[in-house]
Amino acid sequence: MPGKSVIVIGAGLGGLLCGKILSQHGFQVTILEQGAQAGGALQSFVREGIRFDTGFHSVGGLGPGEPLERIFRPLGLMDLPWMPMEPDELEGCALPFLRLSSRTEDEQNHVLEPYRMSTWRLAGGGKTLVDALSAGQDIQLRKRVSVLEKGGVTCVDGSRFAADLIVSDIHPATTMRMLRDTLRPAYRNRMEQLENGPGIFTVYAKLRPGVLEYLNRSIFIGDKVMAHFGEPAPDGSARSLDLLAFETAFTDQPVIPGSDQSVMPGYDRASLAESLIRIAAQRLPGLPEAIERFWTSTPQTWERYTGTPGGSAYGIVKHDPSDYISPKTPLPWLYLTGQNLGLHGVLGTSVTALNTCKSILS
Repeated sequence: MPGKSVIVIGAGLGGLLCGKILSQHGFQVTILEQGAQAGGALQSFVREGIRFDTGFHSVGGLGPGEPLERIFRPLGLMDLPWMPMEPDELEGCALPFLRLSSRTEDEQNHVLEPYRMSTWRLAGGGKTLVDALSAGQDIQLRKRVSVLEKGGVTCVDGSRFAADLIVSDIHPATTMRMLRDTLRPAYRNRMEQLENGPGIFTVYAKLRPGVLEYLNRSIFIGDKVMAHFGEPAPDGSARSLDLLAFETAFTDQPVIPGSDQSVMPGYDRASLAESLIRIAAQRLPGLPEAIERFWTSTPQTWERYTGTPGGSAYGIVKHDPSDYISPKTPLPWLYLTGQNLGLHGVLGTSVTALNTCKSILS
């Protein structure tokens, strides 16, 4: 099979890893990304000189011989500027948080265990990892696929890309809607009916230097809110903070009259942000006074740049083993990858990418 051409739809972590691995095995790979930059949930953005990460904040299991290290080392990714973090608060608050995206005990253990081994952050954040994975790859940006069929794909701008094999790094249900080839209804229906987890509302806060202490770890507040510190200011204080909350954290609040229904039904961004900052201040006293300015994103923001229905942050919920999806589809030329297939996060997505490539190479 080496020497064949492959189209990868989506330049998220799963797509970038599949592209890199398959290229190393002699495949001619082209990655098509609908957005203006690669990375998916690894993307970063800059506001007023401060870099913020959208979904990448820390990884677990990157120490010598640990699960993620065994995947990243052969790809040269251990040469990146990884930095150890103090352990996340995995017991107590973190566990109920993970239950919202990890329904089975087995899945919770697999998500938690690497962080019990070791926790790491990356200088430069997700962009550093994206740049390393993108180097040498043929990535076509602003190429949103609209039609998927045997022999290639067609984009909304009318461009067409031919390939022997196709790997979809986007949501399986979205993939099915693009597909023009005949596929048994039972398989399509299953992909459409799988339950997606909740979306996330995020506050990206620029902090006044010297006001809030920088902590080299993540903070969990209750069972639905996380706080992640960005890189510290030159004086060692906190310079930025990401506050993330599942949309379910706000369901017990009254509907706000006249709110922007396109953001999150019944709420507006400013009120959600103020509520989230108040919750975080329970663990981070002085936070409201430390915030110089903030920006927000909603599940709808995630849906726009990841293509995941409803902006689900962790993809398809796994109630039991039957909810796991094989990288192989009933079509011999079409494969799937990404966190929707198995476990979520950097490790889960990396394992799935390996499984997708093994399926192609076998």
